[in-house]
Amino acid sequence: MENNLRVALEIGVDRALDAAVPGLVGATMRAKLLCLHHYAGERTARRARAVWSHLCLGCHYHQYEIGPAYDQVCVWRVEVGELVGELAL
Repeated sequence: MENNLRVALEIGVDRALDAAVPGLVGATMRAKLLCLHHYAGERTARRARAVWSHLCLGCHYHQYEIGPAYDQVCVWRVEVGELVGELAL
């Protein structure tokens, strides 16, 4: 589930940046998130970076670690939905 949310956020960021600055296809997502504040506003970019980082950690926990709780995944789902909507404007 976390991976699907991360991919949805990445697609939203890609679409927003591609509309503003074509040619960033080869850039890493970390670089795209750093560029995002120029095109989507500082607050939206900060939220996108934060939730993307949390989703990456949620996708890559080890067997000896406790994965994200169901409630946390639900919060991330709402946040990703809101961000994708904001980025589509």
